[in-house]
Formats: sequence, structure tokens, C-alpha cells
Amino acid sequence: MAHDVNRRVFLQRAAQLGGLAAAGGALESLLAACGGNVPTTPAGNGNKTSKIGSKGLKIANTLQWGATSDNGAPYVYRDPKTSKLIGFELEIATAIANLMGVTQKQVETDYAQLDQSLQANAFDVILNGWEITEDRKKTEIFSQPYYRNGQQIVVHSNDSRFASKTTNDNLSLTDLEGLTVGTGAGFKAEELLASNKKIKLKSYDPDLPFNDLALGRIDAVLIDFSTVTYYVLGYGSGGAVNKSLKLIGKAFDASDYVIAFNKNNPNAVTLQKEIDQALTELKNNGTLKGIYQRWGLWTDQQPAIGVK
Repeated sequence: MAHDVNRRVFLQRAAQLGGLAAAGGALESLLAACGGNVPTTPAGNGNKTSKIGSKGLKIANTLQWGATSDNGAPYVYRDPKTSKLIGFELEIATAIANLMGVTQKQVETDYAQLDQSLQANAFDVILNGWEITEDRKKTEIFSQPYYRNGQQIVVHSNDSRFASKTTNDNLSLTDLEGLTVGTGAGFKAEELLASNKKIKLKSYDPDLPFNDLALGRIDAVLIDFSTVTYYVLGYGSGGAVNKSLKLIGKAFDASDYVIAFNKNNPNAVTLQKEIDQALTELKNNGTLKGIYQRWGLWTDQQPAIGVK
């Protein structure tokens, strides 16, 4: 995700408009102050098949991962029904910790402060839709990819121009030429759309592009597939299916999510190897695939990074 801070602002505002704030601001503040107490029960097939070490951890027997749960669906967020922390990345962290024979704890951190907090060793790793950038390479090392995301086209369900298009089609920016296409300000999709002068870009900050699309004010939306699964397809507690909209084409312009470690931490390389070992096992034993299927995140791009 390029311009991650803007992306998080967008999701926060979107959640407020869509009803995720129903749990109440006071409760949200209280839960955040608790430091992110989370369940440690493994998700999916977490059975140990080999011994994975945990020598690289800052605190023995606890994998601490930095992330923001502030309306961060579907990555990690507070369930509006129960106030418990949920999300596909919580399930991944739990599965990794289970293989290492330790517990895990999400350390609540503002998204804009994750880099700085990692350098201060406030937690072991960043696990929060993190991508490799040139700036991050200067201070961080990374795990193998655990998820491959992409850009998804969304249109109005009743738009006859797209009646023949399905999610099995291979589409690209050229299929959006001549159209007015919305996305979130600062999203990777904004850069892509701006690169094609035949597309009329409409950036949204803080409003949802999906609302205007449902009302016919724009022709299409291009945005992260992971965002679509929650806000359009309705996967995850608090998500709602938007029957006015539909996905067309496979997600394209893929980018990988990785776990980040502090390059200046002497234990970083050790922990990197341990977590890579855990990720390899979770890819091979079907745990990651199961998580992605439950959250509507499974795509045919995942086998390319070894997820079976």
C-alpha cells in the first residue's frame, strides 16, 4: 500500500460512515488503553509439525506485534458486536505464535508511528498490511510475503456496460479509459489512475467512493482488494454486503504484505528466520489459505507466494 497513513485515515472515516463506530468512542478509548489484549488460541490448522524457536523475541514467550486496530478492518479491529479484537492479521499472528510455542500480543500503535516505534523496539515486529519500500529498507528487514494484495475494479451492479464482465476476466487500466473512476486519496490506486490520462480520476478524502458509485455519480471504483472484501462483500463482523455494487475482473498490479523487523536490533535476524520458518509451515499446512478463505481474501495470486 503506497501512502499508508492516508489509507488508514480513509478506512477510519469509512468505518464511521458505515457504522463501525457503533461500539462507542469511550469504549474504544478504554480498549486501546488496555494495550491490545488479544486471544492466543490458534486460528486454522496450527498444529506443530516441527520445532520453531523464539530466541529473537524481546520478551520471552511473547510475540509482540505493532498494529493499529482503530477501525482497521479487515486487518485487525474491534468487533463492533463484542468489542474483542479480530481480523485476519490477528489470526496470522496467533498462528505464528502457536507454532513458536508462545503467546502473542498486539501492541496498539498509531499507524503513522509504526516505523518510529519499531526503531524504539516498542515491539518485536510490524504486522499491519506492511509493504517493502526503499525508505523502509534503510531501517528494516522483512519476512517472506504472507499475502499478495491487488487493485480491484468495482462497478454498479445494474450498469449494462459491464454486464458481460466477471471476476474471472483479466482487466487493467485500459478497461477504465473514458470513465470517471473513484478511489481513496493517497491510495496506490490513485497513482495508477493518475498515470492514465484517458481516465478521469476522482479522489475521495474522507468520503467513501462506494457511496457515489452506488448513486451513479461515478462509473467505477479502483481500490485495494482487501478493502473491498469488507466494505463491499461484507466479510468480517461489522461488514455489510453492498448489493448495489459488484466486482469485475481479477485484482491486478499486485503487491506483497510482509512482516517488518528493526534492522538495528541485534535479535532481528534471528527472529526473522524463526518467523519465516513459521510462515513457511503455515503456507504448507493450509492455515493461511483457510484464514484467507474465511475473510474472503483468497485469490489465485496467493499460490505465487507459496500459499497452498
